[in-house]
Amino acid sequence: MPIHEFKCDSCNYEFELLIMSKEELGSVRCPKCQSPECNKLMSATNYAMGDMTGSKSSSDMSGRNIKQHSCDTGSCTSFNLPGYSQ
Repeated sequence: MPIHEFKCDSCNYEFELLIMSKEELGSVRCPKCQSPECNKLMSATNYAMGDMTGSKSSSDMSGRNIKQHSCDTGSCTSFNLPGYSQ
């Protein structure tokens, strides 16, 4: 699904929107303050590792710097990569 993350330049609110076409990107407004000054953020992708039975292989996520938590806009993922600052 084309879910995009944005950050409002006016109030610093971060939010997600389902954007179906490039034309919709021009009409994005902050849901908190209604400002049109919003920038698209780089998003982490979600994918599953392992086989389809739910068991994890030896190359599973243990030891990696990935954490998932809930936020007011849904499920959020944060990760720590060398050279990446949040």
